[in-house]
Amino acid sequence: MKSGAIALALLLAPVPVLAAKAPQVLTLKVAENGNPYLPVAVKKATLNIRIALSFDTALILNQAPAQRAGLKPFPFFGKRTFRNAMIPGGEATFRFNLASITPQGLPDRKVPTVWVSRPIASDADGILTIGALKADRVDVILRDTLPNSRTLILKKKGTGETGINTSLGGEEIDISLELNSPVTVMNARAGEALIKAGLLRRVNEIGYWRPFPGVALPWQRLKASPGANILGLPLKDTGVRISEAEARAIDAAARGTSTETDDEDTITVTAGREKKKRGRDPWILIGRDVLDQCSRIIFDRANERWLLTCAF
Repeated sequence: MKSGAIALALLLAPVPVLAAKAPQVLTLKVAENGNPYLPVAVKKATLNIRIALSFDTALILNQAPAQRAGLKPFPFFGKRTFRNAMIPGGEATFRFNLASITPQGLPDRKVPTVWVSRPIASDADGILTIGALKADRVDVILRDTLPNSRTLILKKKGTGETGINTSLGGEEIDISLELNSPVTVMNARAGEALIKAGLLRRVNEIGYWRPFPGVALPWQRLKASPGANILGLPLKDTGVRISEAEARAIDAAARGTSTETDDEDTITVTAGREKKKRGRDPWILIGRDVLDQCSRIIFDRANERWLLTCAF
């Protein structure tokens, strides 16, 4: 492995929690768009940051706020250009470093920080994972408690992580919660496992997942069997990632932004090649089609779990 790649891996590794005392509970109320926000001081600036539930400890910034904050990339390896269907325009320059941040009302800490040459948030200066907030528990309040609510307990994968893991059909599937996604989206391998289990079936209808500004990735709608759920989370308005070629075969008016090149999240088995490809590890992103039935989402760091109060 090249020395630059080793250094980048070290930069993005989980950062040990510092000794400063964390508050026991932090409460966040969502804005009208359904997302929680928090002012975060980053070097020379205080930025408006969306708090995300769906990835591990990191701060991702638009380029202009990072410049206002006075961030500089780590020498030698702290600047890279990447190409991927998930990136606006398919290509962007990423700059990296460890930055000391102070979320409002919380102790400061150092987190891996990335700023991107193309916008990654249209509603905020950037995105910070809930796992980076130095509190024993973070309560995200969506609304008043709904009638007939109950509490669902979901164990996290491990220390410092926000994801949830389950096994189905011989696959280990990573599950994440995401208030910024209107629907539940999964990649091809996860979709294949759920279809084989009889939980979902494909429907000849195309939708578009828009994880970042300027990105529209096609997915095929999936219809859930009566009562279908995964770990107690109901399967409702669900889609599985497909390629542009698959989208055109279903809908001649496909309007995605990905290219003809293979997208690892849409590939399960590729025939006619010297080597078969299974694609990326299975993942499911649980969106607001499910989470809108919840009144409170708790990130319980102390007990390595999520608690969802919902009216499923």
